[in-house]
Amino acid sequence: MTLVSAMAVQNALHRVYLSKSPPSTLMTGTTTQIMLDLAEIVAGEKGESAAQAYSRVKKMIVAVIAFALGCACAALATVVSPVWCFFIPAVLSVFSFVARIESPEGG
Repeated sequence: MTLVSAMAVQNALHRVYLSKSPPSTLMTGTTTQIMLDLAEIVAGEKGESAAQAYSRVKKMIVAVIAFALGCACAALATVVSPVWCFFIPAVLSVFSFVARIESPEGG
């Protein structure tokens, strides 16, 4: 929990003081932004900033739910088949190297 708290502090400081620079984390940054926005909404702030916070929460909650479902599927795969669960990512990696993906320009 100490490490989780440290990551939360890192993300909150980044969001508050370095908002113009790119984030140094991904999912932790998303959940931190959700919590900051929820705090703003719960604090009873009205107006443009509350509307923006509510809009961001609606957009980001989908990413958090998808991430959580992916984690749950990975955990289930590890429980059901502890050795074979590492096979699928390796196979997908190989396919990504040999797949030919065409660009919209036809190249």
